[in-house]
Amino acid sequence: MFNKILVATDASAASSRAVNFAALLCVEHEAELLILNVIREMQLPAELKQAPEFEAFNDARDELMRQAADRILAAAKKSAREGGARNVLTAIGSGDPATSIAGFARRRSVDLIVVGTRGLSKIEASSMGSVSRKLLDFTGVNCLVIR
Repeated sequence: MFNKILVATDASAASSRAVNFAALLCVEHEAELLILNVIREMQLPAELKQAPEFEAFNDARDELMRQAADRILAAAKKSAREGGARNVLTAIGSGDPATSIAGFARRRSVDLIVVGTRGLSKIEASSMGSVSRKLLDFTGVNCLVIR
């Protein structure tokens, strides 16, 4: 039923549960597992972006974020393999997480997106934002939200 399953991870407890569940699904369906980590873009004032030091700051931030993403993805891949998933690929996205996940899923023709949720109340989710809630609005791909 599932050939490609995408799971998004940020190394949180909820996303770690999602990785483990996605690995189990991949074993059951002999599916390919795609693990994605999204690096959020920073919201910065225009004045800061025009400062002469901004380019060096931004380059250093990008390098640190990529290193962190590589570590997160390596740990998730290890966990998925320990859970029995065999065909595991990793990728790094950038920007708004829900938009990036939805776009990646569309480009890779995935059958299912698995994400974790922190279990925010409706009020918290609307004020703080919820990747899982936003993702449900952005994609036509079936989504499984793990608590």
